[in-house]
Amino acid sequence: MKKTLCILLFLTGAAASQAAEDSALVKASKASGGAKKKTTKKAITNADVKKSGGKLTQLPPGSGKATPAATSNEPPKSSLTKQDEDRRATAAASKRLAAAETKVKDLEGELARVEQMYYEAMDPNYRDNTIKPRFDQTKQQLDDARKELADARDALKKVAPKS
Repeated sequence: MKKTLCILLFLTGAAASQAAEDSALVKASKASGGAKKKTTKKAITNADVKKSGGKLTQLPPGSGKATPAATSNEPPKSSLTKQDEDRRATAAASKRLAAAETKVKDLEGELARVEQMYYEAMDPNYRDNTIKPRFDQTKQQLDDARKELADARDALKKVAPKS
């Protein structure tokens, strides 16, 4: 009988002391219903879709509108890869611009030199038959180089980061 009484007193004392120690937060959590049920996460597969009762239309491969990600076999590019490609494109465009500027500068100097030769030559036959065609050729090359320079500047503007 002593054992039963001790256990009974112990249990009632524990319950009484527990009720006295519960704070408002503990009481609120007990009142909310205890632990929440865990959600079941499952990936939806093609088999699950086919089992469903909804209407399913299967298109043959390659028909209809395809997303850009579906058409390319490459994985999406990371931001570092994009930055690296942009930097390389900018460097290539800058190099092309520098080469075009150098070519224009050299041809302008050559044209000035040929023009000076024209005025210094005393033989009109030499001027008309030798120097004039060379001048025309150099002038045509200079015009083409200026077009390349303009194209290089446009290409650099397209790939250069916007400030």
